Amino acid sequence: MSSSVALSTFALAQRELVNDLEESAHAQAFSNARRLRSNLQRAIDSTAAAAAEADDGEEPTTDSVRELLELTLRANQAQVLLVPEDGQDRSLSGLESRNIPSELRALVAAGEPASMRYVTPEGTLRYAVGLRFADLDVDYYEVVPVDDLVDTLASLRVILVGVSAATILTGGLIGFWSARRALQPLGQVSRAAEAIASGDIDTHLDSSGDPDLEPLTHSFNSMVDTLRERIERDERFASDVSHELRSPLMTLAASVEVLERREDELSDTARKAVELLGKDVRRFQRLVEDLLEISRMDLGAVSLDLSPIVLGDFLRFVVEQSRTPEVPVQYHERFADLVVVADKRRLAQAITNLIDNASKYAGDATAVRFQRMGQQVHIVVEDGGPGVAPQDRERIFDRFTRAGADAGRRDVAKGVGLGLSLVTEHVRLHGGQVWVTDRLDGHDGARFVIELPIGDPERVDEMAEVAV
Repeated sequence: MSSSVALSTFALAQRELVNDLEESAHAQAFSNARRLRSNLQRAIDSTAAAAAEADDGEEPTTDSVRELLELTLRANQAQVLLVPEDGQDRSLSGLESRNIPSELRALVAAGEPASMRYVTPEGTLRYAVGLRFADLDVDYYEVVPVDDLVDTLASLRVILVGVSAATILTGGLIGFWSARRALQPLGQVSRAAEAIASGDIDTHLDSSGDPDLEPLTHSFNSMVDTLRERIERDERFASDVSHELRSPLMTLAASVEVLERREDELSDTARKAVELLGKDVRRFQRLVEDLLEISRMDLGAVSLDLSPIVLGDFLRFVVEQSRTPEVPVQYHERFADLVVVADKRRLAQAITNLIDNASKYAGDATAVRFQRMGQQVHIVVEDGGPGVAPQDRERIFDRFTRAGADAGRRDVAKGVGLGLSLVTEHVRLHGGQVWVTDRLDGHDGARFVIELPIGDPERVDEMAEVAV
């Protein structure tokens, strides 16, 4: 809009200034022409009368014509040229017929008043007006230089461009500031929503003092409070239920153990029932223990007992205590003495869960590896199973989720769906992450990767405070 206004202003100003110059030149030229024609006529008559008396027939002299041209008004530095019948140019400024465009001279010679803009060989713009005194057989021209007008228009162009640029810049800055101010509440809502999605359910919007935004702020904060209360209520419920189930489960498990020790005295049908009952009771116990652990994590009632760990020795110990102690622990010899700072119990449980997961769903783990990646360490558990479909690679870390063809079938289910979610929680407490991909060697199977920060053994206490 600013550019359009500037262009329109320049076009209108240029048209008006050019029209004023041409109208002024026309008026001045015709006024001078009338006065000069009258003076020439009187000079000719006087000269003719004097010649008649002297009987010498002389014409007006050049000096007399020069005197008449000096009486001509020359506004705007106009140059005057008189071309009489004898073809001898009369001018006070050195203007000659050859300086006038031939088109204009042809029109004037034909008896038509005419005007024209033209450019001289020197590159300057001129405006010429010409007319013919038919009764005197004289051509009259006035040439007005347009340099001042060109300079004026150039200055105007620079001013308008500068003003337009300043207006655009100022308008852009004001628009940016206004838009940013207007959208600032939405930005706050967006950041608050992202914080809530990342787990910070104590996030609230500050009051902006704007009466139009107060309903939004109040509604958003009320929604957050309701969501937090709902989550806390669900967490307390799961924790309370898990605690209440532990005692009867211990009693039930002890009773099943008694029955299993005396299974020889039972019938085949009863022995089968005890076997199924034992499996379900042990599965139920694992579920309750996992739920209690997750509930403590959700309530924030956990802390890390960080200590330096020689990772190679630690992984060999964890594998030896797992279901598949024969799984090889592989690493490059330059990492043999690699020390990381971690909670031994939680890291051991995370790795054990990955090994147990491979035992349940992939026919056992095939290798446990680790390698240093800058200030991070990657702990890898590989198996030789069918692998994990790409669409399930994030979902399997959710709670109560199992992937594959047997997902949701209780008769063949081998777990409760909390093992990998516990791995995620333990790794998250350490400031790391876990994911699953295909094996890199091209063989069938899955590759679970735990990424942890190595940490500084000399700052164990400080790191523990940050982690909690």
